[in-house]
Amino acid sequence: MISQGFTLSTDLFETQTLSKHFINERCCGEDFANWLHSALTTRGYRISTPIQEDFGWVLLLTRDPHVFTLSIGIMDEAIGMVQAEWRIDISFEKPLNGFHAWFRRPPRLELKHLASAIEQCLRTEVRFRNVTAVTP
Repeated sequence: MISQGFTLSTDLFETQTLSKHFINERCCGEDFANWLHSALTTRGYRISTPIQEDFGWVLLLTRDPHVFTLSIGIMDEAIGMVQAEWRIDISFEKPLNGFHAWFRRPPRLELKHLASAIEQCLRTEVRFRNVTAVTP
């Protein structure tokens, strides 16, 4: 697996009112996932609708022939805070099916371009503070 991530703080998204369809209190960020979906769609990326996970939200982004996973989650200590800390991770995992997939190089260049596009989206929003790139 290859990945890249970002952390940031913002008061732009809901962190205090949990929707009835949330799996747990960590599922804040549906509005953040929708915001990121819109921001990347306008840049020409093909993205799934947000998918709820136990840690937050996921978007699947297709850059033929690869599928990348964008994970969005609130940091534990920020749940319920107006100015909350968030983390976004972009990752690629080799498919489990297909013998030849295991011998192909991971799409590092594509991941780098995607991370750059996401970082541009994050840095252009004036209500995002302390946008920081993190690597695993």
